[in-house]
This record gives sequence, C-alpha cells and structure tokens, in this order.
Amino acid sequence: MPIRTAQAFLDRYWDRKLPVDPVAIAHAAGVKVIGEALGTLAGKFEIVEGISGGPVISYNVLDPTLRQRFTIAHELGHYALQHGARFRDSTQSFSLANYDPVEAAANKFAAELLMPAAVVNGLINKRNITDFNTLAQLFNVSSVAMKYRLKNLGWL
Repeated sequence: MPIRTAQAFLDRYWDRKLPVDPVAIAHAAGVKVIGEALGTLAGKFEIVEGISGGPVISYNVLDPTLRQRFTIAHELGHYALQHGARFRDSTQSFSLANYDPVEAAANKFAAELLMPAAVVNGLINKRNITDFNTLAQLFNVSSVAMKYRLKNLGWL
C-alpha cells in the first residue's frame, strides 16, 4: 500500500525531473511545508484548523539537507496514507526495539517517492549506473539511504 500510494503521488504530482522534489509534490497535493527549529524532532505532520488551515508538514531546519528531504517525504507519507497527525522521532531515539508499522509504512512511502523503483531500475539496467554513490547523488539522498533502497530492490 505505501509503495502504490507513493507511485500514485508521483504519477499525479511529479514533474519527472531528478532529484524528486518532495516539497513541490507536497505543495501540489495541497500540503504546506514549513521549516523550523524543532529541537531533537526531525519533523511532524498535523492538520491545522481555521481559515488558512489544512495539512502541514514541519521539518527541522537544523538537520542536514538530505535528512530534511527524507523527513518531508516521510511526513508526506503520513498524509498520503491517512495516518493522522504524527511526530517523527529523532534519529538518535530510533531503535528496532521500537518498531512501529505506521512509521515503517511512512518510510516505505518516502523511499519510493524519493527513489522511485522504476527510475532506479532503469538507471541501472539502461544506463549501467551501478555505483550507489553516483545513484545517491542523482536522487539527492544519502549513500546509506541508497544502499538500503538498492538492497530492498534486490540489487545488493
């Protein structure tokens, strides 16, 4: 479900340029994106009430840019998957012992949104781009995120 939902968002809102711009996709979907200092929190998704209210993603401007991109895509996943308001834990507090299927679904959505399987597979199969650092640069994601993506797609 998260992957199909991300693909639907890409089909509807993506301009087909790399790297995928999660802010542009969020805006096209009617979601506000706000950068602010959030302390140890990476990001949050909430529905704001009122005249100018609606869905809002906040991300931590103090985080590295690549982390911000993933956080925005992750929080957009909460919106797209209709999870309701969510607060994302910091990377320091993440633990496999605290596995949350809702957070895992938002991560799968984010990975597909930022690194669409069809595009990753096409670059590997058609352009023979096999270096994960090169792929990470093309998609503007961390090399660690790209390694996970390639592993999940069966390339590693």
